[in-house]
Amino acid sequence: MANFLRDLICTLRSAARPRFRIVEIEDDFPEVLEKKALYVLSEGGDTWAAAMVCPCGCQATLHLNLFADQRPCWRLNLESGGSLTPSVWRREHCGAHFWFRGGRVYWTSDQPYALLRDLRLLWGH
Repeated sequence: MANFLRDLICTLRSAARPRFRIVEIEDDFPEVLEKKALYVLSEGGDTWAAAMVCPCGCQATLHLNLFADQRPCWRLNLESGGSLTPSVWRREHCGAHFWFRGGRVYWTSDQPYALLRDLRLLWGH
């Protein structure tokens, strides 16, 4: 019975985990970012910054540096729907901590109410 419940929860979480659109732009980030979108800023084929609305629901804009010589920095892989390394962790404010893999948010184990956060993302609240 325990395995059945664990499998059911995994299935529900996979279904509730929405995919983010990857929006590649060359000028500047728009004033208002869409939810469930990762904006990637590039120039001359080189990506140098990314931004997204925090997936926790706090509405904050997360700006992610992609320059390896500046800290903090992330690596972006646009194949397979987009992935960021390392995890994104807002140590202040909302405390959101997640992996962005294959264009989806995967909450880390230290995040409470991960399923509820996934459902909030799915429904857009």
